[in-house]
Amino acid sequence: MAALRITQWMLAITICFFVGAAGYISVLISERQDALSKVSRYNIAWLSSQTTTEFSRLQQSISAFALPNSNVSKDEVQLRRDILLNRLQLLQSGEVYDFVSTRPELEAIVQNLADRLAASQALIDNIEQPGAVQSALDLLSPLGVRLANLASAAHRFSGDRVAEDQHQLVRMHWLFSAIAAGSIACGIGLVALTLWHNRLLRRARSELRHDILTGLPNRLFLREQMEQALARVQSKGAGFALLCLDLDRFKAVNDTLGHLVGDALLKAVAERLRRCVPSGSMVARFGGDEFAVLLTGAEQWEEADRLAKSIAEVVRAPYHLDSRHVVVGTSIGIARAPSDDTNPDQLLKYADLALYRAKAEGRGTCRFFDAEMDAALQARRAIEFDLHKALTGSEFELYYQPLFSLETNRVSGFEALVRWHNPQRGIVSPGEFIPVAEDIGTIVPIGEWVLQQACAEAATWLGDTKVAVNLSSFQLASPDLVQAVVDALEASGLPPGHLELEVTESVLLQDNDATLATLHKLRSLGVRIALDDFGTGYSSLSYLRNFPFDRIKIDKSFIADLSSCCDALAIVESITGLASNLGIATTAEGIETEAQLDLVRAAGCTEVQGFYFAPPIPAKDIVESIRAITTQEAA
Repeated sequence: MAALRITQWMLAITICFFVGAAGYISVLISERQDALSKVSRYNIAWLSSQTTTEFSRLQQSISAFALPNSNVSKDEVQLRRDILLNRLQLLQSGEVYDFVSTRPELEAIVQNLADRLAASQALIDNIEQPGAVQSALDLLSPLGVRLANLASAAHRFSGDRVAEDQHQLVRMHWLFSAIAAGSIACGIGLVALTLWHNRLLRRARSELRHDILTGLPNRLFLREQMEQALARVQSKGAGFALLCLDLDRFKAVNDTLGHLVGDALLKAVAERLRRCVPSGSMVARFGGDEFAVLLTGAEQWEEADRLAKSIAEVVRAPYHLDSRHVVVGTSIGIARAPSDDTNPDQLLKYADLALYRAKAEGRGTCRFFDAEMDAALQARRAIEFDLHKALTGSEFELYYQPLFSLETNRVSGFEALVRWHNPQRGIVSPGEFIPVAEDIGTIVPIGEWVLQQACAEAATWLGDTKVAVNLSSFQLASPDLVQAVVDALEASGLPPGHLELEVTESVLLQDNDATLATLHKLRSLGVRIALDDFGTGYSSLSYLRNFPFDRIKIDKSFIADLSSCCDALAIVESITGLASNLGIATTAEGIETEAQLDLVRAAGCTEVQGFYFAPPIPAKDIVESIRAITTQEAA
């Protein structure tokens, strides 16, 4: 009886062991499937859809070329055709071609695309000729439906493949579950199966630690090696350097030559880095066009500097890929252990900061991390945190710079300028916090507050004195801007004609049609619209044709050079003459001397502003400022 009881206990323990082992195998299978699902590859449906998209872009660029004052050039049309031709080459090769060749109608679509693209070259070469645009559109238009049919077939094919793959995965799961159940009765088979799956899991983990395209270690593997190197630092005192690399102009290669050439370039760069890095060190790829080098045994930091310069020279040497000549550069940031830090994540962060500094200073350069970079980052984050509290904490205040009319010799208005009074920082300049506010998305509520406050304060001024408020690109892109202006005018009681909204040429460049539509809506309210910083953009004359601005503000960079540069005076005279012929008033910004005032007055400017009259002043001093400046100029 005792022996039977012992046997029963042993059997129960054995069964529990095998059940646990079976559960463990199921976990291994799930991990393996998850690992395999992360291995990326090109997708037939994606490529077909991209071909349809690029075809539509080609049609759009050809149509836009024919429009008056179009920004689309012949080179852009040619570029769109070349991109579509690259997509065609992908359709005619590899796995995609295997799919297309299974159905004659799909082969016919691809061949028809090839024929019409070949025929379109002559039309694009002479696209300036009358009728060439319409001929090109007529030639290409039948392809739209056919390419859509190709994409639809590809999606169905890919969906079937996904379903089949899922079916196979489910089938595999049940198969291994059955094997695990059978292993309960066969301990040896269970152990063998467990060992087999452990080996597969180790292989999958190894795959996940390497980049599939280049075969280089990935970020995970690099971090593990950094931890080991840091352990050696503590035990042996041997330092190392971490170099983060980013390829310059790589996006242009992908956009113009295609992703196949881009991938070939990445593999070529990886091979050059392998040969360039000394033995015992490691090259890794983070993804995209980012690489890293772990330089071990770097007792002198000059070694890291020499390696960085060597890498830059090796990478920028020309590449010959698929009969194409490709040239790229690289920017490099370097962090050092243990002097910079002994934490792998911090070292990666510091190397990234140094890389960003290198790219900001002109690309193709190398920079070592220093504490100032981190301090700048922390300072920015502190500003971001404080900005979120500034509006609710009533920390913003408006100052106003007078606008002086040369026709009436009196103050004609004031430009509203926001100031931030932070309890800890004091007055923070707009140049410091406005870019941060734009990045974190608080510029729109700040702009709405400025609009409301400026209207409310201007409503208390005497006479017909106007107030000018600057609009950012983010405000113009907001669908709530027009309503915000309506609300500010109604709440303050300010007549719409006393409000002038200023926009810059750089804002108009971002989305010309949508921006002009918004400006027309604002103009219909009765407010005035001014074009600020005139002459610093790229398409000023086209803006003046498309929208009747009430005022042009001549950028202060031209005013500063009036006394010393004849070209600046000629530009100012040309602008005022053009504006006068179009019935548009002009304001010269940045007047600081009497000589500048005399020159812009003689040039025909109708309004001026600058420190010659007064710096920006708080709202409480507005009335007195009007009297003082008017009296001074009248005399």
